[in-house]
Amino acid sequence: MYVYGIATSQEEALFLLLTVLFWVAVFGGVGAALHSKARDRRSRTPEDVLFQKFVAGEIDDDEYRHDREVLRAVPHLCGRDGS
Repeated sequence: MYVYGIATSQEEALFLLLTVLFWVAVFGGVGAALHSKARDRRSRTPEDVLFQKFVAGEIDDDEYRHDREVLRAVPHLCGRDGS
């Protein structure tokens, strides 16, 4: 039975509701994952990036220590001294 062109049977209404909820969950999950990844990328400091390179073996201990001291010696744009 149709009222104003809209399906009114319980099965059709349930199917429509579940379809809408499915797509909301899919798009919401993708959006949340992208937002989380972007937030993680923004929150990494240069020292964090340097540490990750050291852990991955891309740089050795001496280079890590030197670069870390150089980063700490550079004044921050926000006025903090870096320590």
